[in-house]
Amino acid sequence: MSDHHQHEHHLGCACCALPLLGQLDQTQFSPDGLRQELDALASEIGQRFPRPAKMENAIFHGGIIRPLAAAGAEQVEALGIAGGGIVAAGDLISVRAAMASHQPCREIHLEGRALLPGLIDPHMHILPSAIFKSWLPLGAFGLTRPGQDSEDAQVLNPDYSFDQIKSKLAPAIQAAQSQASAAQPAWVLGFGVDPSLMRQWTNIDAGVLDQLAPAADNVAVFLLNASGHIGYANTAAMKAAELSEQEMAHCQGVLTEASIAKIIGKIPPKLLAKDLLLNLLQVLHDASARGNTTLFDAGLGSSLKELEVLLLKTIADNGLSPVRIAGALYSNELPQMVQWMRRYQPEPDSRTPSNFSVKALKLVADGSNQGLTGFQFRPYLHAAKHAVPDVPPVGLFNFRIPGEPAPDGESRMPDSLASYLNLALGRGWPVLVHSNGDHSMEVVLDSYQQALEATGADAQALRLRVEHASLLTDAAMGRMAKLGLSPSFLIGHVGYWGHAFQGEILGEARAELLDRCKSASDAGMRFTLHSDHFVSPLGSLRMAEQAIYRKMEGAPGENKPVLNAEECLSHRQAMAAVTLDAAWQCHMEQMTGSLEAGKQADLVILDQDPLDPAIADLRHIVVHETWRGGARVYANQRTH
Repeated sequence: MSDHHQHEHHLGCACCALPLLGQLDQTQFSPDGLRQELDALASEIGQRFPRPAKMENAIFHGGIIRPLAAAGAEQVEALGIAGGGIVAAGDLISVRAAMASHQPCREIHLEGRALLPGLIDPHMHILPSAIFKSWLPLGAFGLTRPGQDSEDAQVLNPDYSFDQIKSKLAPAIQAAQSQASAAQPAWVLGFGVDPSLMRQWTNIDAGVLDQLAPAADNVAVFLLNASGHIGYANTAAMKAAELSEQEMAHCQGVLTEASIAKIIGKIPPKLLAKDLLLNLLQVLHDASARGNTTLFDAGLGSSLKELEVLLLKTIADNGLSPVRIAGALYSNELPQMVQWMRRYQPEPDSRTPSNFSVKALKLVADGSNQGLTGFQFRPYLHAAKHAVPDVPPVGLFNFRIPGEPAPDGESRMPDSLASYLNLALGRGWPVLVHSNGDHSMEVVLDSYQQALEATGADAQALRLRVEHASLLTDAAMGRMAKLGLSPSFLIGHVGYWGHAFQGEILGEARAELLDRCKSASDAGMRFTLHSDHFVSPLGSLRMAEQAIYRKMEGAPGENKPVLNAEECLSHRQAMAAVTLDAAWQCHMEQMTGSLEAGKQADLVILDQDPLDPAIADLRHIVVHETWRGGARVYANQRTH
């Protein structure tokens, strides 16, 4: 029997199981209240976030136009759009003829720029990303580049260390000291801490944090790991959460979800409806500025349940979102999963324009490899040195594994993953299953196979997905392809964490199994690349770059080594993974993902062509404009 069942644990994905609801003043949230709040914020929203331009009839030409369709020309001379959709793509004379009945029509000369389908992030988390914008940023991303004043959020800071974190915490703690009282602690909240990306891995615990904020000061410090699976608390925070002396002695301030829930549950609500709404809009506009026209929320409802769905739908339906929003409903709790299926139906593929749609259910099988909680066959390389309390050295699995009874009659462990999948597939629901560790992958594939055999569901028709699919052996790859599953890779595991996986977490041999994009393609699977934002920065061009070159950015020196060069993609394959294949995986390819007549006019104009093999620095290609549904939703002020 695996020792993962000896612990009363249930891990979420990078955000899904965190009780973020506790951060909100719930009295301000209701269906009517949200609309009223948006109306009250109209002026401020207008000042901070320009509304989309009016829908246009236009012909684009004079640059590089890449349809990125499944078939047809790799490049066309012109593109015509009208009424929010694409009318024609081809030579300029033909496009002008097709557009003759769509007047007035403006001709837009691209001035040599590249025009592509709007980019799609098929797995990120909108509401948690918005909430964490109000926390102290303590992550490893963000470096000032030569000639720039602001930090580049997509660049890994090579000097990231706990000293840098301390320098950010110190003024916040000092300010909190004046607000604390004997009866009520003052709180300092930080997000994005990642020891695995530090120049020297530093184990953070209550002893370390108490040196910055002693218990006597009654300043409660709580920091969340970038993976979302681990938290760090000082003694004052643990006391505020009413952890027992035994619990505090056991965890030493290193917390997993059960204790994190207690901590966050005691934090006084700080985030008002106004702040949350503005943060949400900032996340959506940040994505648009990166060239995204669609975001897929892979944990919808995890924080606010149905109110979260309503919140995002209200923003989208009121024309406030510059991107389309689709999502999968978080379903690790069976009663909630049943409630979702009663309340919603998965929206099928359609050419009908949609700004918000529910597409699937989401299940989370294990934790995070960089957080040492992904479920493995063998212990993590330095599990003892970086031990997480209550987490075995092989990580944890969230569901009962057939043949392994829960210890001592434990009934809180969810039933088998296969039983959840049977229920979902039997009712025609597409499913996404989060899986990071190699042992988790085997159980996930077993579970999918059992559910497919039991229900007779069509895996490809449902676009059944495996999220992250971090460690794939040849055998697992073959099984996944045979079952008709589709992986979505968090490619930042290679680019940002690859060096840490090699040296501290998995070792060189297992690290070679990370994000095997080329092998997935060779096996005939359609796959995608995603950010898991907030786990890694937004930026589909950056993700394509990391899949093309697979350079380990955390390695020392200027010449970054490559992690498993055999898995490098071509520019065309990588861009397909963030356009057409991402649309297909999200059940949206009839509407977006390529520049084809009949689809929505979702497009991005870039200063350089990301399919040019001579261009290596895709992440810094300048986004000139982003259009959604035939209307310009983002214009780069530096290039206009």
